[in-house]
Amino acid sequence: MTGQASEATAQDMPVPAPAEEGLARNDPASGSSRIPASSWYALAVLTGVSLFAHMDRLGVTILLQDIKTDLGVSDQKLGLLSGMAFALFYAIMGVPLARLADRGSRVTLLSGCLMLWTVLTAASGMARNFTQLFIARMGVGVGEAGCIPTAHSLIGDLFPRQRRALAISIFSAGGSIGTSGGMLIVGMLGQELGWRTALQIVGLSGVPLALLVYFTMREPVRKLTAETTEKEPARAALRALVRRPAFVHLVIAYGVGSICTFGVAQWAPTFLIRSFGLSMTEVGAWSGLATVTGGVLGMLTGGLAATWLMPRDARWELWIPAIAYACCAPVYALMFLSPTPLLALVLKAGGNFFAALGAGVAFSAVQSFSEPNRRATAVALFYLVTSLLGLGLGPYLIGLASDLLQPRFGVESLRYALFLSCGVLVWSIVHFLLAVRSSGRDRVN
Repeated sequence: MTGQASEATAQDMPVPAPAEEGLARNDPASGSSRIPASSWYALAVLTGVSLFAHMDRLGVTILLQDIKTDLGVSDQKLGLLSGMAFALFYAIMGVPLARLADRGSRVTLLSGCLMLWTVLTAASGMARNFTQLFIARMGVGVGEAGCIPTAHSLIGDLFPRQRRALAISIFSAGGSIGTSGGMLIVGMLGQELGWRTALQIVGLSGVPLALLVYFTMREPVRKLTAETTEKEPARAALRALVRRPAFVHLVIAYGVGSICTFGVAQWAPTFLIRSFGLSMTEVGAWSGLATVTGGVLGMLTGGLAATWLMPRDARWELWIPAIAYACCAPVYALMFLSPTPLLALVLKAGGNFFAALGAGVAFSAVQSFSEPNRRATAVALFYLVTSLLGLGLGPYLIGLASDLLQPRFGVESLRYALFLSCGVLVWSIVHFLLAVRSSGRDRVN
């Protein structure tokens, strides 16, 4: 038993990377803050990819009311369409694609996945019934499964540890811009041209970006470890990661919290349309503004806070999300009890600020508990749980609760279903704090 324990411990311990020319200035151990222009260019392109990923993923949410009317489906089915249809294959394909990212060309993989999901977003607009639309959204999930883990792996090699939280927050801010821009653009297109044409136009607009990724981004040199040269099997990488309690609690914390945060993102436009009678264009403009204002400011604030606080105590990368979610829960709850659309939108911006602040730092924390050659796999595992709970289960449970509450509350049933979802953030906070307890022992990067 002692020998087995020693072997497992040795396997999980990171092997110091050898000093290499061209990597020293990006080496976290070097203490250098000089980052080449090529890294900033790559981050800008990756932020654009994040923008399109969230536009294609969440742009459909503003079209749900029109899809409901056109296809004659229930809120429960809309929850499946906006959640599980995407999340199921996004979760299933995440780890296999992450292993490809950990072993092969991440730039090629990213550009191919981007091309796939943009084309299938356009194909969603050609669906003539619920089944066809569900299948197309599943395909979008397959493509996007290769986006976030691959991008995070690239950022981990492009930026040193002390700048990583800021870089990932900038990358994630692109998602907030994509969400808000998607609501505005898709809302306007849907209002004027219908939901099918809106999806076709938005989907195909991502093709040029896929070509830009492939032809202009260079694959960064990986920080080498002994495991990298040995081509570690996926099972061994997963086993090493799940043996770290801090990593496990971090994954659970974000996954559980995303039931609320992702569910709110999916259903908030429909809530504003139903409860306040706003048009798609109005919701796209004002809800999009609230999303981008709160989301971008939250991401950047979280990244800057982590950059300033983590040199003093690395546990701040877990304390910050816990504090942010503790502030997010009451703000979102008040949003869904709001009697006016203006107050609801202001509170939405505030809730998005705290949700994004915590999310950006939590994203970065994943890399602290995974070696460079396991980085994409760790992010994929993180998103596997998040996808199933947040993207899949969250919208479905809110839609189901809305249907169950409809006999009593009528058109306002969605309002109270969203209000109830805020309670899960308390559960999330508990796991962030549990992660703190073992973070010192489990931190490897």
